[in-house]
Amino acid sequence: MQRLNNRGNEAPMITDRWRVRLDVPAETRHLHIVRLTTAAAAAEAGLDAEEVEDVKIAVDELCSIAMAATTATDEVLSLEFVAVDGELRIEATIPSAEGMELDDMARAILGATVDTFAFGGGGRGGFQLTKSRRVP
Repeated sequence: MQRLNNRGNEAPMITDRWRVRLDVPAETRHLHIVRLTTAAAAAEAGLDAEEVEDVKIAVDELCSIAMAATTATDEVLSLEFVAVDGELRIEATIPSAEGMELDDMARAILGATVDTFAFGGGGRGGFQLTKSRRVP
């Protein structure tokens, strides 16, 4: 793909990469902080408004499931947002939520809103997902 600047000349490909980490108490009353951070990270990664909403829905769904599966009362939800060239990757961990399970509805929601998702594994609770901006 050829990128052109505002004068019609070939523009160099720009590689953006950044990382943001968020730690919040693993209580549903803090989900608004997670949603706001997710929206800001998705917008900063170059996703359009519809894609931002998709990521917020997916993160809200997965965080709610992980929080419900946690067994500790003082657990922390740790999220890491990484943007690389128009793709947002999110990884979340809640150590005591390793028993989290996705039902058919959650899988349908995630399948419709993000490019990839995974949960659990490695002896820890949490999830990973990716969402890329659409190419016009």
